Amino acid sequence: MDPECSQLLPALCAVLADPRQPVADDTCLEKLLDWFKTITEAGSSLQLLQENPCLVELLCHVLKPQGLSARVLSFSLRLAGVFAAQESCFQYLQQAELLPGLFGEAGPLGQAAWSAPTVRSGWIQGLRSLAQHPSALPFLADCGTLDTIFSLQGDSSLFVASAAGQLLVHILGLSLQGPAEGPPSPQACDWPVCAQKIVGHIEGSLRSMATPQVTQALNVLTTTFGHCHGPWMQVLWERLSPLVACLLQEDPLPAAHSLVDLLLSVARSPVLSSSDCGLWETLAQTLRRLSPAQAGPLALGILKLQDWLAGGDHG
Repeated sequence: MDPECSQLLPALCAVLADPRQPVADDTCLEKLLDWFKTITEAGSSLQLLQENPCLVELLCHVLKPQGLSARVLSFSLRLAGVFAAQESCFQYLQQAELLPGLFGEAGPLGQAAWSAPTVRSGWIQGLRSLAQHPSALPFLADCGTLDTIFSLQGDSSLFVASAAGQLLVHILGLSLQGPAEGPPSPQACDWPVCAQKIVGHIEGSLRSMATPQVTQALNVLTTTFGHCHGPWMQVLWERLSPLVACLLQEDPLPAAHSLVDLLLSVARSPVLSSSDCGLWETLAQTLRRLSPAQAGPLALGILKLQDWLAGGDHG
């Protein structure tokens, strides 16, 4: 960091931490966050914090009820995630017991500022930045963070709800991206704890038959199968497909649009498109259960999929 910038940081942090100094708008905070991202990408986040203790002091203000405005609190949570994206800095913040206070059950969840969507969004974005390495997974599993993300899937802010679902997809992918030895076990009890909890939550949501919960679960799975193509995808589908099939027995069919999106996403998965996993039978059964208006997108997607498979572009 430029020495002149380093000299200005204590005064800047003091202004941000002082509730009597209102920040004019979000633009300056966004630019400041972008600047920190550039600095950390070019060097060590740990060194940056050690050489500028005012930054740690700013993060400590998050732990004080009524200490920061919603705007600055959201910025601080996102900034903490930027720092913790590097494993060494994550360990440093863990040892200082800052991360549980920032993102755990004892963090801003209990503050009045949590009612502001910008704070809930900042909390999610901070976690999204933090969850870049396997060291973050035990923290996410043990401090109640996943339960909060589950609840935020039904948030009154559509932006927050969508971001929560995307974060679950990211954490599930991170937890299963590198099995230690051999193929992933079909038994969920052998999976990493984060994966167990997320898959268990998805199973519970699908069994609930409540349309909002079913929709949330199907949307998470659609994105997962659309972006993750590891060998564990087949195991995941084999575990969850019976619950998806059970939805077809309900009248009316819950979350029909999301169900169509999931089945087409699974069918496009390179791991599953050529395997004998009962997918085509499920597609046919779904077509029979949908109304003509609902069946159109699925039928069109199947026709396009057959052309795609025939062309061999998926391999």
